[in-house]
Amino acid sequence: MKKVLCSGLLILFVFSSTLKAQDVLNATLLKADKSYIRRDYQTALLYYIKYLEKFPRDYYAERQTALCYNKLNKPDDAIDHWPLVIESSEATENDFLEYGRSLLINNRAPEARKIFLVLAHSKDKSLSDWAKVYLNPKDLFKDSAATKVIEVNGINSEFPEFAPVMFKEKLFYVSDKNTSIRVYHAVNAIQSQNIAGALKKDSVSMFPTIIYEKLQAMSISGAFSFSGDGASLCFCKVMSNKELKIKSKEPFFRYQLFTLTMSTMDNYLPEVKPFRYNSPLYDFMHPCISKDGKRLFFASNMKGSLGGKDIFMCELINGNWSAPKNVGAEVNGPGNEIYPHLSEEGLLYFASDHKPGLGGLDIFYAKPASQKNKLFEASKNAGANINSRFDDFGIYVLKGGKKGYLSSNRKNNSSDDIYYFVSKASN
Repeated sequence: MKKVLCSGLLILFVFSSTLKAQDVLNATLLKADKSYIRRDYQTALLYYIKYLEKFPRDYYAERQTALCYNKLNKPDDAIDHWPLVIESSEATENDFLEYGRSLLINNRAPEARKIFLVLAHSKDKSLSDWAKVYLNPKDLFKDSAATKVIEVNGINSEFPEFAPVMFKEKLFYVSDKNTSIRVYHAVNAIQSQNIAGALKKDSVSMFPTIIYEKLQAMSISGAFSFSGDGASLCFCKVMSNKELKIKSKEPFFRYQLFTLTMSTMDNYLPEVKPFRYNSPLYDFMHPCISKDGKRLFFASNMKGSLGGKDIFMCELINGNWSAPKNVGAEVNGPGNEIYPHLSEEGLLYFASDHKPGLGGLDIFYAKPASQKNKLFEASKNAGANINSRFDDFGIYVLKGGKKGYLSSNRKNNSSDDIYYFVSKASN
């Protein structure tokens, strides 16, 4: 009787322990998912890996781990997990696309080609378009010999430098004191970015200097834009729900746009006005004011976007910006379209993580539309060597349309640096 009782207690103990262990693992996965939803990919990754230690080859956890590595710009680690994802019976065509892209970025083109040959016949047009571009990349490389991209000397460091802007023959750019991941959704209010300045020795050699002391000491959160006459500066900054005067059980953060009146820069309290269409419900970021000061472009996930972040435009009417208008499906899509820049020739440049390209973020451009019911013609990839297999974004095109600056992490997928480009190719 005692043996039976002891056996029963042992079984109950083992069963109870198993349930507790399972509860712990379920809680681990829940914590991972919550962190992923908050876009805290580093924390999410730790929990997914912990879960995989007990449940190796789990489709969902392997997929999320691979996605986290992608978000963290670690393709060498992501490629270890994508094969396990696509071996699962649950794998989707999107999983195969991500695997193919991961193979490409890890210099395994022959293997990637096999994936894209299959996806080229997908019923999903978006997927088939991606596959066809990767199978026939000639168009992206046709003008590459005529385009030179050279790393700028004197300003790049082990920390990110990006989103260059030329103003009064001086180079301004975003300098980040942290090597945090590049995200397009505000996840915290840590202010590590500011405007840096440099004088030109020549097109590729710069001398860092303080040009506007108070301006360069001001915290910002991403790309910025001077008005054509230099009277104002438009910038974005991360704001907490408290700063936005919104009560919330869970704290949240949003990118919001502001305009600084440059003539008040030396005042005790410089004149800074919030963008009239800011909303705590959405992000507003990466402003670009046209050279004539009549149009403002920015990226946002506000109502009317086609998915992720879209490029919107306002027009200056009687001294005020008109209601934002989505610039259209010719530019925007299901992914993120960000870092808009309007050249003096009227071409809209931007970066996208969804349109078919060479990998990561690619730079695209769209010509002004000839039809009245459209703002721009269908966008085109700027091609190699403007784009690389890594992230290329934040382009600034000089007058004439053939020279300029851009930011990229193309140097061994390291932190963002600024590059000069010159092209003989015609758009």
